[in-house]
Amino acid sequence: MATRHAPVALVLQTVRNSDSLKLQVHPSSTLTPPASPIPGLPSHLNQESRPSRPQEFQQALDLQRDDAGNLVEYGRGAWSIVYMARSSWTSPAASLTPPPSPGASSRILAVKAPLRRDAHPVLQAEALILTRINWTSGWEHYVVPFHGFISTSSTIVMSAVPLTLSTYVEDRAAIARQNFSTRTMSDPVLGLSQWREVARALIAGLTWLHNEARVVHGDIKPHSILLRPRLVKDGATLAYDPLYTDFSSAHDLLSPTSLASDSPRTSLSALSPPFVAPELLSVSAMRSLDLVATPPCDVFSLAVTLLAAATGDLLLYGTSNMQRLAMSRDGHRVLDYVRFGPNGSRVPRKGIIENILTQAVSKEPSERILPEEWLKLVES
Repeated sequence: MATRHAPVALVLQTVRNSDSLKLQVHPSSTLTPPASPIPGLPSHLNQESRPSRPQEFQQALDLQRDDAGNLVEYGRGAWSIVYMARSSWTSPAASLTPPPSPGASSRILAVKAPLRRDAHPVLQAEALILTRINWTSGWEHYVVPFHGFISTSSTIVMSAVPLTLSTYVEDRAAIARQNFSTRTMSDPVLGLSQWREVARALIAGLTWLHNEARVVHGDIKPHSILLRPRLVKDGATLAYDPLYTDFSSAHDLLSPTSLASDSPRTSLSALSPPFVAPELLSVSAMRSLDLVATPPCDVFSLAVTLLAAATGDLLLYGTSNMQRLAMSRDGHRVLDYVRFGPNGSRVPRKGIIENILTQAVSKEPSERILPEEWLKLVES
């Protein structure tokens, strides 16, 4: 049996120390051993993917403040807020993120804290999923590095990757508008080669999530994908590795009912039309108490994410919330809706984007392309 330890103690020191707020985490528990092997599962899942509690973060953190004394935020969502922090601690996972500068003596981290009281079980469930993911070979290519969970405050510690796909798309869309011409009006705002590289990387990541980690993300959108700087490889046109983050709506395909009684279910406030699969937006589905995304839901969400990366329009269906919800419920028509919009020229009929996305946005979830087949389509 594993030795049991006392809970982590988290102390927030209110005294200023180098313009930062100290987050002191005292040593605590390590990972619990994986449970007994599950018959019929691949060996790597039997041995690595069944933690019973999240990995604990055991080092000191300094939450960073700006010149006005406010904590520096990376962003916030329905359940949480993400702060910038520093730590002198390093790990094999941390080394995957480039240091902020050549002379930096500490590593920049992202600290995800609950934004409301009912978010605590949501973040604990997310930390357990991230621990599962970290125990599955290959995670470092597809997911933002996770360094541990502070159980006393329900806080998740990750590597800081400040650039979101949503910001990158908006920036490139602004450049595309300034340089609009008949020669480029049919190309994605990222450029066709970069768009295909983003698509290939994200579809490869989704294939890994579903088939290797056995996890459904549940909330794929441009805001839940981060871009990690990398050295440009021979033949590559994109200077980033797209990584999945924000697993607060994720669930475990190995035990799909394990979270049903332990954490709040997805609600409308946490969904992001038009990136949500239409079957999750029906009136009956939204009234359900056990609303759970499926692998085909992830396929749909990624397809619409890639569509937004092509058009440069993150709203896709206009600025009206009611209009976006109504059109998102008819989401299998998303290509037609977008084609008649202001950026429709970037999704030409029978073009590459249409060919890659059509099978991923089918009305019936069972008819949507499987990620592994989708990857072959992009690479062909």
